[in-house]
Amino acid sequence: MEPVAVAKTMTNLENDDLYRPPLPTVAGLMFPARSKLTVRGFTLAMTPAEQRWRQIISASQGERETCLLSLAMPDLWNLIDQPKPVSFVDVDGRQRTHRFDYLAEFKNGLRVAIAVKPAERVERLNFKATLQAIKRDLPLGFADRVALVTERERHKIEVRNAELLNFFRRCPDPEADNVVAELIDGLFGEVSISDLVHKSGLGARAFRAAFRAIYAGRLDANTRETISTNSIVAPRKGKA
Repeated sequence: MEPVAVAKTMTNLENDDLYRPPLPTVAGLMFPARSKLTVRGFTLAMTPAEQRWRQIISASQGERETCLLSLAMPDLWNLIDQPKPVSFVDVDGRQRTHRFDYLAEFKNGLRVAIAVKPAERVERLNFKATLQAIKRDLPLGFADRVALVTERERHKIEVRNAELLNFFRRCPDPEADNVVAELIDGLFGEVSISDLVHKSGLGARAFRAAFRAIYAGRLDANTRETISTNSIVAPRKGKA
C-alpha cells in the first residue's frame, strides 16, 4: 500500500492514538496578538458538551481565572468564550452593544452570561447600572441570568486548585478514577486523601483521581484551601 493511502487509513480510525490538535476557539471576537490594552492567552479545556479539547481565549488574567473557575463547576455543560454581542438601550437612552466574556451553559439547561471586570472599573463606570440595562434587553433565549465577576469574587487558592484540576483533566486515567470511585462508595464519613491514596495502591494516580472526584461532585472538600494529600474529604450526599 502506498504511504499516502496508509496515512489516510490511519487518520480515518476514530480510536487511533494519533495526536489531534485542540479545536480552535469559538470566540466571536479575536484580540490582536500584541496590544497595550489586552493580555491575550488561552486555556485548553474539554467540556461535557464537546468531548474534545478546545482553546478558550481570555484577554486578561481576570478572564483566565474566571474561565478556570467556571470549568471547575461540576454541573457545567459548556463554556462559550466571547459570544455574539447583544444590543441594549443604556441608562442615557442610547442604543449600544455589549459582548459578554463568557456564556456558561449548565447541565440543567441554565445559561449564564458572564461579564468580567476589575472592581475599580465597575465602580468608576457605574457598570452595574449598565449591566442591569443589558439584562433588561437580552434577546430571548440568549441567557437566563447575568453574572458580574471581579477580583473580589475570585479566591486565589480556589483559582490555583481550579488550575491544577484543569491540568489533571488533561491526563485522563479511567482506571484510577474507577478505583477511587469504588473507595468513595464505601465511605461513611470523613477521610484524608492520603488514606484513599494508600488504600488504592495507585500512589499519585489516586491523588489525581481524588482531586477530579471532588470537582465531579463525588467528594466534599474545602476548595478554598489548597487541596493536598492532607485534605479531609467526605462522600457527598446524593453523589453524582
